[in-house]
Amino acid sequence: MSTEAGYGRTYAIQPAGGIGQHAGHHQTFPHTLKARVVDIQDQAPVAELPVTFVWDSMSQQALFEGGEISVTVLTDPQGYAESPRLTAGDAAGTATFTITAAGAPPAHVEIMVDR
Repeated sequence: MSTEAGYGRTYAIQPAGGIGQHAGHHQTFPHTLKARVVDIQDQAPVAELPVTFVWDSMSQQALFEGGEISVTVLTDPQGYAESPRLTAGDAAGTATFTITAAGAPPAHVEIMVDR
């Protein structure tokens, strides 16, 4: 059973995939970023809630398809939101992403660009 976004509801964002993965310069990461949004009170999935994945590193290390630094997608009936594929940039290191949704504290995930 899903919960629709509503006034006074509190949600949690749970990172659910693509975390900690590695790719070489200009390579596509093997997995998309994935998060699940649930109602804090009953852990029910939240369907059709916009979720934004934002790259917040200071150097160009990983961007979504099309060179975008952020994307917004809706959660599915099970509360999952999945980003488009990511491509590594020129700089080696850790790329950090913030995941946000209305009514939920942000979550942070990291992926690595290898030398």
